Amino acid sequence: MTEVIKGKKRYPFSKGILAKSITRTGIPMSEIYEIVNEIQKKVKGKEKDEVASSYIKNLVCECLLVRGYETEERYYRITREIKYLRKPLVIMIGGGTGVGKSTIAAEAAHRLGITRSIGSDGIREIMRYMVPYNFMPILHESSFIAGKRLENPYVKESLIFAFTQQVNSVAEGVHAFIKRGVKEGIHTMVNGIHLVPGYIDLEDEKNDMYCFHYILHLSDVQSHIQQIYYRSEGSRRDPERYVDQIKNIREIQSFIKDMAEEKGIMVIENENIDNTIRIIMDDIITKLEEVNK
Repeated sequence: MTEVIKGKKRYPFSKGILAKSITRTGIPMSEIYEIVNEIQKKVKGKEKDEVASSYIKNLVCECLLVRGYETEERYYRITREIKYLRKPLVIMIGGGTGVGKSTIAAEAAHRLGITRSIGSDGIREIMRYMVPYNFMPILHESSFIAGKRLENPYVKESLIFAFTQQVNSVAEGVHAFIKRGVKEGIHTMVNGIHLVPGYIDLEDEKNDMYCFHYILHLSDVQSHIQQIYYRSEGSRRDPERYVDQIKNIREIQSFIKDMAEEKGIMVIENENIDNTIRIIMDDIITKLEEVNK
């Protein structure tokens, strides 16, 4: 049995673990297994029944480059070092309802090896149990209908006003979640509509983390509606409930986009998942390379 040496520790060589580490590059599984089998042959061909983990890493990088996966090789090489960063990663993915935040967040977390993840609606759900409806009704409503609680002749633009009131409340919970992760040095992924640029104050934590914030957007209304139907598959969400409110949903989306542009936060047109992941990964990898030279 071949053992892999990493520092003072030894592990049995595992094709499954190696394959899992390469999946973060996003290349097809068929090629991943070809690479794994190729590396296994080279490892078994050595005279000793032990190899350094750095040797296997170099073999993977060589295989990726030979197959023309230069970008993927870079991702593989850098993401392997993320667990050794001096400061934890904090990734925030925001945007309007139904633009694909959860899907992108899950894939990005997988690529980066982040296991601590939450959606801002999950935080809002917890807060709803803590704060009575009569005390804060806006917290108990979906973002795109919360404005109905404020409808009266004296309140203008109740939709955005109510949304920002909800954002302000949920931002406290988001901040607490991020702060805890930074304190413990754990990489964190947060996604949700409440991650509006300018509403979450991370000034006290900025020097203790590597923070990346992205806003997803869908300019085309039909693409937006299609995405709403797509995300309802395999869940109990009623897509018609959201489609009926598409005007409000898109008005909130425009507000989030405007805030992102005002604060200099990257806005990504999420018409293609692979392209969105590529943009996010390239931005994170490039900036981590710069700060860890």
